[in-house]
Amino acid sequence: MSATEPIDTRTFPLEHELIEDWQRIAADAENAPATGAAAKDGEAAGGATDSAPGEATETTTAFAELGSIAGVDYGLWEMSVGAMRDIEGEEVFLVIDGTGRIEFDDPEQSSIGLAPGSLVRLTEGMKTRWYIDDAPLRKLFIAPTEE
Repeated sequence: MSATEPIDTRTFPLEHELIEDWQRIAADAENAPATGAAAKDGEAAGGATDSAPGEATETTTAFAELGSIAGVDYGLWEMSVGAMRDIEGEEVFLVIDGTGRIEFDDPEQSSIGLAPGSLVRLTEGMKTRWYIDDAPLRKLFIAPTEE
């Protein structure tokens, strides 16, 4: 990506993959979204699924590193409707599309709502639970380059 070749961060294509087993949160877990726009349509953010209309779909994520500048990487990350656990790396992100929330297990702190325009900083090692209501949630992230 260059300054002369801008991209539309809302429509840039991303390939979704299922989350890992350790990241799964039971569908009946407290506070998990029961359904969302994608689940009602029988489609995940990454495309059609074998689910019937109204049936829950598997949670997926997608990622695209767009580049780096001055020792930091930037890119897009997206999550379908659903819930997942994660262990965070150092990053700052801006929500571009979608809604949801992040709950914090370690360190314990208040949950935060996510909506377009939300700017959030996560620190290395935070243990989080993501709940996405309106799929997909897409964010533009900035993180230190991993060496």
